Amino acid sequence: MSANEYRFRLFVAGNEPNSHLAEQNLRSICQEYLSGRHDIEIVDVLTDFEAALNAQIMVAPAVVLVAPRSVTLFGTLADKAAVMSALAL
Repeated sequence: MSANEYRFRLFVAGNEPNSHLAEQNLRSICQEYLSGRHDIEIVDVLTDFEAALNAQIMVAPAVVLVAPRSVTLFGTLADKAAVMSALAL
């Protein structure tokens, strides 16, 4: 992974509507601004609660930018301007 690549861990709660929306919004942002420079790992807290605890995630949906730096965002990621600002894109 190069310094220009972004690695995300998206914590979702099964097929819950807000989790689905967060995944759609993250994929849309990545496709538009990080095409070919991102990786998204989906973690379902209903089946892997330990991963959420280890990452200190108590609310889903949540996305953790693992690289190139650490940033955690909560919710559906619908406020694109806020997401872009938090990710420094």
